[in-house]
Amino acid sequence: MATKHALLSPSASHRWLNCTAAPRLEERVPDKESDYALEGTLAHAYCAKGLKGLLGLPADGEDREIEELKGKYFTDEMLGHVETYVQIVGNKLTEASRRVSDSRLIVEQRLDFTRWVPGSFGTADAVIITDGTLEVIDFKYGKGVEVSAEWNPQMMIYALGAIAEFEDEYNIRRVRMTIVQPRLENLSEFELDVPALMWWAADVLKPKAREAMSGEGRQNCGEWCRFCRVKNSCAKLAGECLTIAEEFAGQETVTDEDMARRILPKLATVKAWASSMEEYALEKALSGTVYEGFKLVEGRSIRKITDPGQLAERLIGKGFPSEKIFRPVELETLTSLERLVGKKDFAAIAEGLIEKPQGKPTLVPESDKRPAFNRAEDDFKNF
Repeated sequence: MATKHALLSPSASHRWLNCTAAPRLEERVPDKESDYALEGTLAHAYCAKGLKGLLGLPADGEDREIEELKGKYFTDEMLGHVETYVQIVGNKLTEASRRVSDSRLIVEQRLDFTRWVPGSFGTADAVIITDGTLEVIDFKYGKGVEVSAEWNPQMMIYALGAIAEFEDEYNIRRVRMTIVQPRLENLSEFELDVPALMWWAADVLKPKAREAMSGEGRQNCGEWCRFCRVKNSCAKLAGECLTIAEEFAGQETVTDEDMARRILPKLATVKAWASSMEEYALEKALSGTVYEGFKLVEGRSIRKITDPGQLAERLIGKGFPSEKIFRPVELETLTSLERLVGKKDFAAIAEGLIEKPQGKPTLVPESDKRPAFNRAEDDFKNF
């Protein structure tokens, strides 16, 4: 199910604002829609259908998408997350309408960003307009990375497009950008005065977009490379990852300061690159590419029983007791039970019977929102 995207799309803005060479390089590589993307498309269709239902609007386009994708990607868990999103947006509209009776909710609003970004366009999931304030709301179905609305370039570009669309009708003085990511229980909001947003658009966004569109952009590596379509063939990224050892030429050991300043900041990028290169090389080899010094072999596999019932009959027929050949009955996983019952109902049924142990300590940047792990407090909490 192909979806047309602008070369300088808002969803990829974090990447092309940091690496202005990326859009023209990615133009050479076909954009394949992954299962994750199609799953997100289905969830978005249910979200839009839910909001249009609140407004009494038809949802023919959404119904067609749902019909096309639900057979492969639908889960009960998805509906629960959609309900969360629809409820949050509905509550925001109700609150706005209490203050200003003619507050509006616009669903799936097509927006144009060409005033700042050449040839760029997109569709906002939801826009609420009330007295002097415009709110852009974006639904994220992904659960791999928590997304923040704070100074989020995609959300700021959508806010600019919404201002351009409605500035003749409304006196918009302030914008609120909201990200709803229910699978990670993440609700992130950020507010900005319109003059500050316009300064960013003129001094940061517009020059970078012009540079990226020109084809003379500069390659720059960082965590934004993760979703780049050319990361597996990007010489700049390969050089950054492979030459990190050269920084320590002449040293016998790595210091704590080296770890903090020179290794840990690059570690996530290097790990992601190494993993993606391994997958890429395997895919090319399977397609016929021969890498000198390497060969394809069959990996290890796990034996499986093709007919458990018949095997059980044979074992019992040979005198082996059933309690020795069958596993005891056990509960399904928490995730499966939540899907079966529904998250809210399951929480009520299982009240007092679920515990969440402390997670394994993990090193993250200071910008991470989680509280710092206190080893002394953990050692003595049960004393």
